[in-house]
Amino acid sequence: MILFSCFSLNIGILFFYKYLDFFFLNLNKVLSRIHFTQVENPFSFILPLGISFYTFKVLSYLMDNYRGKIDAEKNLLKYAAYVAFFPTMVSGPIDRAISTIPQITESKNFRFENVKHGLWLMLWGYFQKVVIADRLALMVNEVFNNQEIYVHSGVIGIVASFFYSFQIYCDFSGYSDIAIGAAQVLGFTVSENFRRPYFAKSIVDFWKRWHISLTTWFRDYLYIPLGGNRVSKIRHFLNIMIVFIVSGLWHGAGWNFIFWGFLHGSFQIIEKILTPIFQTKIHNMKTYGTFGFKTAQTLFTFCLVNFAWIFFRSESLEHAFTFIRGIFRFNPSLLFNANLFTFGMDRTNFEITIFSLLILFVVNWLQRDQSSLREKIDNQPLWFRWMLIIGCIFFILVYGIYGPSYDVNQFIYSGF
Repeated sequence: MILFSCFSLNIGILFFYKYLDFFFLNLNKVLSRIHFTQVENPFSFILPLGISFYTFKVLSYLMDNYRGKIDAEKNLLKYAAYVAFFPTMVSGPIDRAISTIPQITESKNFRFENVKHGLWLMLWGYFQKVVIADRLALMVNEVFNNQEIYVHSGVIGIVASFFYSFQIYCDFSGYSDIAIGAAQVLGFTVSENFRRPYFAKSIVDFWKRWHISLTTWFRDYLYIPLGGNRVSKIRHFLNIMIVFIVSGLWHGAGWNFIFWGFLHGSFQIIEKILTPIFQTKIHNMKTYGTFGFKTAQTLFTFCLVNFAWIFFRSESLEHAFTFIRGIFRFNPSLLFNANLFTFGMDRTNFEITIFSLLILFVVNWLQRDQSSLREKIDNQPLWFRWMLIIGCIFFILVYGIYGPSYDVNQFIYSGF
């Protein structure tokens, strides 16, 4: 009863701030269709920063305590420090109390290695955010926010959707690296949140690499309690769909987010249905396991993920479908009379973008053997490490997107 009350209170607060407007909006649509008087929402509050993240931290604490994995924390200050741990409070990673509270309790000693490696991570995170993500946003925002462009976007829409895939990755991965690095400087270990997701060879593999702390949260506290895969096949597929629809709703109060979750749930279900059917035939193919076959798997997975991101970025479900239709309603004059470099990004910014994405690809490729970026750097000569540091700082200061002349973006996931 106490657990239920605590869950209801926390979810109720989240619903009040994040979903009440969405609830009243859809309620009024239903009432208007059946000719009932519409209900006004008497409340209108600004969404508290990071509420979805620290609500999930509280819920995981409650569940772990109920399951006997951790003891109840009697020190309110330590508990508050866990919930409001400032490096991760705004956009995660969503760490568990079982790993964080003991670190708050133990004494901290200065360690040069922690500071060095933490600053390295932060530097790489800032590079991803201000050099890559915010520069990609120049074109992404121009195309997605301008109906005159996206209703007949053609190749422009395809480029903008690809750019958004890398924008949201660099934005969120950049924040995670900054948060993990800042925590490491302070002597805390925070869990990994990304593991080269666009190198995934399937949708299942993608979700083992993307927003890992959220994926494992849903696995442990929703998917497994629902029965996981230890039930009938139909129930298993239903469990997958429930998890991804809830995940979509967690990301935002909108039907476009729910449909984004539905798409990823559908991709996973289709993948699980087709894999046993084609597994034997594929394994017998001469090309199976070759570089070309793996590359094709990766590109196909990326295209599916990229398609789903259109719904995530769009303001509404209608906007997303209009954008997709615009890709197939190619207007040659839109491209040839204007050219690519008029859509929020000039030639210089485009060239910097391509070069920066190549750096991103190389860094991710170097970690393909599961080794960390820190290990790769530590194995290099001192002069090479300093060259990397100076070069990265130079790029951030010179080619970062700053100032009133640009619509500088906040971190995307801080809005969730």
